[in-house]
This record gives sequence, C-alpha cells and structure tokens, in this order.
Amino acid sequence: MGTWIAGLLGPLAGGVAVVLTTYWTTRTKARAEARKLDAEAERTRAETTKILAEVGIRDPTATTADSVPKGWGVSGSVPEDYEVGIDFDILQTGRACAFIRSRHQSPADYASLLQTIRADAYRGARVEVSAMVKARDVASWAGLWIRIDDATDRTLAFGNMYDAERRISGTVNWRRCSVVLDVPEAGAYLNFGLVMQRTGQLWMYDVRLEVVSDNVPVTDFLAMLPLHPTNMDFEDGTN
Repeated sequence: MGTWIAGLLGPLAGGVAVVLTTYWTTRTKARAEARKLDAEAERTRAETTKILAEVGIRDPTATTADSVPKGWGVSGSVPEDYEVGIDFDILQTGRACAFIRSRHQSPADYASLLQTIRADAYRGARVEVSAMVKARDVASWAGLWIRIDDATDRTLAFGNMYDAERRISGTVNWRRCSVVLDVPEAGAYLNFGLVMQRTGQLWMYDVRLEVVSDNVPVTDFLAMLPLHPTNMDFEDGTN
C-alpha cells in the first residue's frame, strides 16, 4: 500500500513542484518584465520631456483654450499671451488656415506654431520648408524657421527669416515664404514652424516640406556665419 501511494504521490508531488516552480519563475519573470517596461516607459517619458523642452513644445493641456492644429505644438516664453488656432474664413474657399495672434498689446517675446519629426528620411539632403503666409499689423517680425538637432539635442543647422530682407512685418498679403538648409548625416530631429514676435496676427496654409536640388541656395543661419574672425584691428572701417 505504501509503495502504491508513494508511486502515486511521487509524480503528483513532482507535478506540483513543477507547477510551483513554473508559477514562481513566471511570476518573477513577469515582475522583472513589468519593472523593465516601467523603466522603459519612464525613460521614454523623460526623453520626451527633454525633447519637448528643447524644441519649446508645451504640454497640449496648457493650451486647451486654443484650437491648436492636430500634429502641431506651440512654443514661446509666454504662449498664454498668444492665441493659436484654425481659421476657415480668411480664405474665400473655406480652406483651413492656421493662425497666431497676440491676445493683448503687450505680449511677452514671441510665439511659434511648430512640428518636430525624425530626420531619418532627409539626412544628407537639402530641404525646403515653405508656406503661404499672410500678416496683419505685425509690430516686430515674423517668418518661417527650421532647425536640425542631433541625438544629443545639439543644434546642427538653423535657418529663419529674421534678416531684414526676408522678414515679415506690418501688413502683408498672401505670399509664398521659405527657408532652406542641408540636413547633416548626424541629424536626428527636424523642427520647423512659423514664429511671430510681439503684436499682430499671422495666417499660414499650404505648408510644404520638400527635398530640393543643390541649386536652391540655403538660408542656414549657422552656415552663413564667417569661418574666421575679420577686421580685428578695425582698419576696414564700418559697414
């Protein structure tokens, strides 16, 4: 009898041991996987926060009072001083336009409507960001901009319409504006958008991001800086 019971309980005990071992192993593994996923999620959140802080994108919940276009973000030192949204009335066709406008007569600094994408598809190419832009009573300046950052958030290339010959100011009817630069092989993020400083209102539609030929001149601010210092003895006079 004892032998029979032992013969029966032996496999049963072995089965229980396997079940328990499997349970604890699976449980331990599941906990380890859960910790790994939590760590990965935390790292992703941290990296996302860092990226958004670098390019100036605010938490969308901070601008829920405005109708920020889907896929776009808002940046600026005090974006609450500006309103960003979609206008269906400015074009007679009823086509959607994005807009930026100051909320009062003393807004702080600037506001920008922007996107950030991966640069993978554009590395080594010359790209152009263009859009149809209209302005009303822009007191300071406005224009398109584009910036390329590497994986460590270091700026590799930057261009905008700040120079006097290209900037938008005052009241301007619809015109095609653009900025052009080369995307370095080390580029990780491509940021672009529309910026306005101080009071006024801007509208933008038909935004394009395109690869262009090398015949199109770049408007890269960093590339246009001199390679070496000049007129160190001031003998060349003034501009």
